[in-house]
Amino acid sequence: MRAVYAFVDLPFSPSGVTHLVRLHRAVGFEKEVQQLLEVLKVVKTSNNNVLAVVVAPYGWGKSELLDELENVAVEEGFDVVRTALSLEKDFVIDVSAKKQDKPMLVLIDEADEISRVVAAHKLGALSDERFMSLLQKTATYIRALLEPRSYARILGNPERFNKVAIVVALTPQLYYTILKNVIPDVFDLTTGRVFREIVIDTRYPFWQFVETVKQRLWAYSTPERIKKVESGDLDPLSPFTLAELAALYNLARKKGEAAPRPLMKYAARLLQYKTEGRRLADLLREEGIDADVDDEVLELAFSGMPHDIDKLRRASREVYLYKVPFEDKEALSVVREYLALRGYDIDPRDPKTASYEPYLYYTVVEEGRLYLYLMSEEKLELPLVGRRHVVSEDVARLVISSDLQTASAIAKEYGERLENPAYLHEEVEQVLGVAGVRLRICCGQVVWANNMGFREGYAFLHVDREDELKKAAEALSDIIAQGAVGGYVVDYVHVFITSRLLLTETIHSALAPLLSAYWKRFYAEPAQNFITVQIYGADKFEKLKFELIKHTVDKILKKGEKPPAFVDELRLAREKLRENVLKYTLALRRGKERKIIALIKAAEALDEGKEVEGLKSYKTIEDILLKTFDEHIHEKELRSLVQTLFPINLWRDVREEDLIELLKLRGVIVPTGETLYKYREDLAERHLSEIAQQLETLGEVVVEKNTPMGAVKVVKKIGPYQAKPTFRDRGSYAKALRELLLKLVELKEAYDKLRKEAEAEAEEKARLLRRAAAVLEKFPQRRQFININALDEEVLKKEESLSQKAEEALRIWSEVRDLAQRLGSALDVEKDIRVLLNVPEPWVEDYLAHLKLYVVELNKRHQKLLEQEKASMVIKEWLRTRLRIEDEDLNKALSAAVLKTGVDARLLKAVASRGVGAVLDVDELSRETGLDKGSVERGLEQLYKIGAVEKRYVS
Repeated sequence: MRAVYAFVDLPFSPSGVTHLVRLHRAVGFEKEVQQLLEVLKVVKTSNNNVLAVVVAPYGWGKSELLDELENVAVEEGFDVVRTALSLEKDFVIDVSAKKQDKPMLVLIDEADEISRVVAAHKLGALSDERFMSLLQKTATYIRALLEPRSYARILGNPERFNKVAIVVALTPQLYYTILKNVIPDVFDLTTGRVFREIVIDTRYPFWQFVETVKQRLWAYSTPERIKKVESGDLDPLSPFTLAELAALYNLARKKGEAAPRPLMKYAARLLQYKTEGRRLADLLREEGIDADVDDEVLELAFSGMPHDIDKLRRASREVYLYKVPFEDKEALSVVREYLALRGYDIDPRDPKTASYEPYLYYTVVEEGRLYLYLMSEEKLELPLVGRRHVVSEDVARLVISSDLQTASAIAKEYGERLENPAYLHEEVEQVLGVAGVRLRICCGQVVWANNMGFREGYAFLHVDREDELKKAAEALSDIIAQGAVGGYVVDYVHVFITSRLLLTETIHSALAPLLSAYWKRFYAEPAQNFITVQIYGADKFEKLKFELIKHTVDKILKKGEKPPAFVDELRLAREKLRENVLKYTLALRRGKERKIIALIKAAEALDEGKEVEGLKSYKTIEDILLKTFDEHIHEKELRSLVQTLFPINLWRDVREEDLIELLKLRGVIVPTGETLYKYREDLAERHLSEIAQQLETLGEVVVEKNTPMGAVKVVKKIGPYQAKPTFRDRGSYAKALRELLLKLVELKEAYDKLRKEAEAEAEEKARLLRRAAAVLEKFPQRRQFININALDEEVLKKEESLSQKAEEALRIWSEVRDLAQRLGSALDVEKDIRVLLNVPEPWVEDYLAHLKLYVVELNKRHQKLLEQEKASMVIKEWLRTRLRIEDEDLNKALSAAVLKTGVDARLLKAVASRGVGAVLDVDELSRETGLDKGSVERGLEQLYKIGAVEKRYVS
């Protein structure tokens, strides 16, 4: 390809991205580059570090713009560091080579995979841990470079990190949807650290595309090709033709939008096809434009460009070709009227609105001037090039659809609906993207919204009669005076007025006096600094309708969605209004110190005439507030006034009450209860006395705790309080007030600390007393031995131990009392405990030990008694069943058994105790009774004879 067309490299990368070795320069970024140069100038001429954000959709040349900036920055003496936001690596900005006072440019480019993640998931991307980690690291590095003193642990010596410009290129989805909301302290123009937003103009007209192709071909040409172009022997667009580029441009629009990246990719493909001996028609057929016509006819039909090819005249129709310089406003107005009837519009002030429409017009740059070529079958009063041919309508319909007819039908129906002012206002709201609380006023409505802290009002009014205009003026006058609509406070207002009968100038004349009135009555600025007015009277009403119609038609036909002119005008005006509102913002800079201390220091600095960071506008705000009342005002009313008058939502670490506190600390107002007075000596004297009394009351800490044994009181002294100082005027009063308040803050801290200690001490004493009360509740006799005033942990533990042991003794006795009485015990533990506890050192522990031993003996006696009773029952049962003796008295029963059997009582008792059916062993019985074996055998024989036992001496 290089040899065929004499190129040193491919002019167009097949992927549509920037070349590795970049020879070309970008086209169409003049405005954006100039804005970025201003950023570099700020950095280079000062010690400041700044952040700028370049915003453009995916594929719209962010990287190309960064390439341009990099080239310029190197020429300006900047060191350049470039990196990408990517999920594929840990985000790091390597600035280790930064030298003090040597300017550095840091370029951060959003990688395509980030763009895809955000486009696919939007806020859902925040659930991706890698994505969130990347955002946080990026924000940390940017904060570090912007504030190197606070991030010395990351960067090292902060002094060498001066003169740093950071430029981040982002897609709108990532910047507006995520970063401005998730990390507003960095990525927000008004409340964050962004110095400037550079929004790339996402319009890419046909003439810019042609110029880009021409520049690329030139940049990658060999010297031989350049000589041929300069001599006129070779067209600068060769090997392309203007018609081929028009066809590519038309194809890109039909596939989505005419953006730089897809157009460069189409150009790369077409160049490759030409090298292979193929042509544009092959590319079109692959892209689905496959009409049954000749290749050359297909190309011309799809491009819609004029030609002079004789062999194609049978498939063509003749038109006039006019050539109009874009700066020729008179001729351009004729062209504009001609295009408007066909559903298209161009703005004479904006060259990028003039692009290309098949069979209608195209634009090119020739010798540095922009020209519009118009194709028409009508004879027009325009500079004529001559007669040319374009593919006939029947052939064109085979290739492309008739967008002109569709556009006409849509425009007609939509235009009829726009005749209704209410519907027209609704459409304007949608185009502006306005959403919020809707409030009715005289001739329309107001939409109120809180936009990133700014309280906006959008008034949409329609007036057709003088009385309606008068009512509208009165309604706006009320908004200007009150600074609110229906109770909703506004920081600025956009007014959009339409009329089908009254002229724009008439409406403007009626409203002009309002704009010179003081904003919110008390500002020193006129309302025009806080209000924008867009008027579409009878002379402009049709123009407004046309802008809305064109926008809607383009959106439906997917020809791009460039908003109407009034949108850009409003956005520009809104930025100016916001800048003005920001003049009335406050911020309190403080570390870990309490807010009141920071406010006292700020008031002192303000009184000394020093400039306090964040409080630059304080004096202006103070002057406004002092105008709002004569001598006195209730504090709640003043707080409400602050909310109404100033953009408090934008204030940092300052609220309404903080501003009022500053007024008090500067002595300009003096509080008396909830009423605030302008400085008066007598009231100031009284206020200092009240604070001095507070100091006096804080001199002693008294804590009391109630217990069952009486109140516990702990008293701690802080020390002498400061006497009330004297003063002679407002300034010395304010100084004295601040000194007293500082002392009050210090004393309160000491008081709070001592109170905690006193409460802890009192609680400890009360806890001891509650424990002592628990002991005395059970054993009141110990009261005589407990000194409440000298009570300590050791004494209390001793008493609690006595109480526990006495309770244990009583518990044990309660369990065995009945048993002891049954066994005939004379012990009385309750009496013993009462006696013991009435002596200073009772032997309760020894008594408890002896009681436990006594209980063991009782249990043994009881067990033995149970065994005896059981044995007695067995003997009596044997006597009853074997000898028929029923007497319950065992001794009597045994005596009766001896008389009846003649057997020794000892043997009878031994045999009977074994029970019925027991085996009787002679030797065992002999040992047990002390009888000899012969006596035992004779006794058993006798018992056998009477049937009391079996032979073999078995009972």
